[in-house]
Amino acid sequence: KAAKQGDADAEYNLGLRYLNGEGVSQDLIKAFDWFRKSAELGHVLAQSQLGRCLLEGIGVNPDKAEAVIWLRKAAVQGSATSQNDLGLCFLNGDGTANDSGAAAEWFTKAAEQGHADGQNNL
Repeated sequence: KAAKQGDADAEYNLGLRYLNGEGVSQDLIKAFDWFRKSAELGHVLAQSQLGRCLLEGIGVNPDKAEAVIWLRKAAVQGSATSQNDLGLCFLNGDGTANDSGAAAEWFTKAAEQGHADGQNNL
């Protein structure tokens, strides 16, 4: 009910339920839609998850350029996971130009927060 009233936390949580099939039938398209609604309201975890969905084609056709946009929004708000994912995008040229310097910057930000993958990617 709260998700339908525009509560970003509730929208994100409903997206997770659809993604994982918890309490509802798994529906990746609905998960993506709820993540997008929440992300558009500025929910950092939803922005991170939306970026991952776009990157990997979960519930939507892959769009790596749009994935980078959402990952960056979450990364600048301090999401270590998004910082690492954004670093990988720069490293591999996924949705953005290949830029090892930018990749290292994002991996460092993630690593400084204790993100194991960020530390390993340095």
